[in-house]
Amino acid sequence: MNSLPPINGKVDVEALLRMAVDRSAGGRSTLVRTISEFYLGDETSLTSREIALTFDILDKLIHGVEMRVRRDLAQRLAIRQDVPRELIVTFANDQIDVAYPILVGSAQLSDADLVAVTRDKATAHQIAITLREHVSTVVSEALVATDNVDVIDSLLRNPAAKLSDATMTNLVAMSRNKAPLRRPLLQRPDLDQALAWQMYEWVGEALKGFIADKFPEGIDQIDQEIDKSTQGAISRAQSLPTTPQKTDRAANVVTLVQSLRDQDLENFESQFAKLARIDPLTMPMIVYNPGGEPFAIACKACNFSTRDFEEICRLLTNVLSEGRDDDIPDIPSIRGYYDQLDAGAARKIVSEWRQAPAAAWRNSS
Repeated sequence: MNSLPPINGKVDVEALLRMAVDRSAGGRSTLVRTISEFYLGDETSLTSREIALTFDILDKLIHGVEMRVRRDLAQRLAIRQDVPRELIVTFANDQIDVAYPILVGSAQLSDADLVAVTRDKATAHQIAITLREHVSTVVSEALVATDNVDVIDSLLRNPAAKLSDATMTNLVAMSRNKAPLRRPLLQRPDLDQALAWQMYEWVGEALKGFIADKFPEGIDQIDQEIDKSTQGAISRAQSLPTTPQKTDRAANVVTLVQSLRDQDLENFESQFAKLARIDPLTMPMIVYNPGGEPFAIACKACNFSTRDFEEICRLLTNVLSEGRDDDIPDIPSIRGYYDQLDAGAARKIVSEWRQAPAAAWRNSS
């Protein structure tokens, strides 16, 4: 007998006991399926004692039941309010196929339960939690603490997720080096204007426009800050030594290489512009020039060794070749060009670029 319905809407305890005698995996699965289909059905009327007995049986049997049966049972229990918390927590920590409906839909899980699953389980469980109808600030903080871009991206796209001021500030700081977080973060209705304009410094041109459109009242302030920063940068550049210190140069090379390995072109451009003391608006003309000569000149002006230049050039080429049809620099050829460059002449050219950024184009023509 594979299943046995209740008698007159009541639990047939003797029938359950007879089925429980079968200790095989198939027998346990049959028993759990019977309970799920008949004793927990929408039209079944059970007393509180019978419900307690039913859940007690499930709690004792669930670990020996095949996954398909556990998954079907989890879907039934996810929407119930009378399931013992211990049983719900067991399902929440099961394989993701079983845990998913519980993690997404069960109101029985407390914040402490969700935080524990976030800390103990992998990405699939964490993403399921981000999809809940209500995600508290405590749970959001734990999800952000995973430092997993996929998890955080999913959290940010849930408008029902609550983010504390501290968490939002942390996310804005993270977005500097985690480009996929920028757009969903800026699209959050609860993002503060001041934090959005902080991101203006490191986002691309499209998102700069998005910020200006979404928070137009802050554009005058940011224009003033940009003007001050530009003037300050020019003053500092004029007082800095022409040749970077060796230890600083080594650290800068490491930073540039890591940015390219992370395929974070925005951070690479920002760091290189600071190193070469070049207006960031000039960087696309230098980095994306098909011949590669302007980039070689800028690297020579920074006193990069041939080995460092070749590694950076190779990584940059790999990043730029993704989805691009235009020509990219030939490494051996550009390396030969780099070896022949005079460092003094390169610094003079870069100095001209600082005064007239358009010269970066003219130099390569």
